[in-house]
Amino acid sequence: MSPREGAPRTRGMPLSHHADGRWGGPGKSARSFSAITPGEGETKAASRDGALPLVLVALVVLAVAQNIVLRVAVPLVLVAAAIALYVRGSRRRSSDKAASRGICVDGHGLFFQPESGPPQNVVPLGEPFGMTLVTSAKRDRMVAVWSSPEGLFYVGSTFEGTARRGLGALFDRAFTAVGDDAALEALGPDGAPLELLPSDFAALVFAVEELDPSCVERLVLSDARGAPLTLDGRELVVGERRFDLTAPLEWRPFVFQEAFGQAVAVYQGTSIRQGGSEAVLVALLPSILPYEFGEESDLDRTLLRDLRLMQAPPEEPPPRDARVAIDRLFVLPVRSALDRAPRASQQPSRARA
Repeated sequence: MSPREGAPRTRGMPLSHHADGRWGGPGKSARSFSAITPGEGETKAASRDGALPLVLVALVVLAVAQNIVLRVAVPLVLVAAAIALYVRGSRRRSSDKAASRGICVDGHGLFFQPESGPPQNVVPLGEPFGMTLVTSAKRDRMVAVWSSPEGLFYVGSTFEGTARRGLGALFDRAFTAVGDDAALEALGPDGAPLELLPSDFAALVFAVEELDPSCVERLVLSDARGAPLTLDGRELVVGERRFDLTAPLEWRPFVFQEAFGQAVAVYQGTSIRQGGSEAVLVALLPSILPYEFGEESDLDRTLLRDLRLMQAPPEEPPPRDARVAIDRLFVLPVRSALDRAPRASQQPSRARA
């Protein structure tokens, strides 16, 4: 199922939106998180913090200036500018608090609140669901993707400086999107970017994980034909085929290409075999252009794991009736689960040159 394919359907009991901005619903208390415009977090901090230097400069001028006009006029102008910056930042923060668009989570589901209209239960928490974290190689961007029978739901955040260094626990559990900027986009059901401040993003992820700790090892997807494609940490289901991840199996990654007229498409495949069951998961290969690693990533443990799982030799295209399409966003989570399963042999078959 394509991650951008339609908006999740509204299910479950709607939340109530109180006058003070709180969202409430049945059962457990709800936590709400306001969406921001991409880059808005840094802008708000700059407008608020920019007032202090102006006040300090005004005090310096007041202390050292000899000319009476400069000693009075310049500090007055600087203080007035500082007050204007502070007031503008306060108004913007008040406006943000009054804004209705955002996300709420409670014991019943993950809700998306559009700018107008009732909240939508985009991830019912009473049904099996998965939560996958995807990060950039530079470790300056992260997207949380929830998979459920309702479809896929994306929330993103951009990390800078201390905000990035303070969220190492999230990066340890995330998978790296190398050369795939599209995987790091986060659009709400209304088609607009759905971004949170780093602190809110982390709080949302931890709140959902607290409700269902096993969600980080689960995928709830479907293939192009609508057949189930699920992973729960112990079992991988591909249509009617089931693979026990606690029992020995064989798997291998590979790449292949196919021509379509004058164009050539490059795919990544993951072949899985256990007993009489065999499946080949296929996804488009993201860009293989050179990419940069940031200082925070600098070949950390999870990045080394992901680079190892990405390595794949070329093979001939597999038979079309054996292929099962999977969104490339979930190739690494599936391969990571397969990599932890016991191998049927110590010398797995190698890909053909």
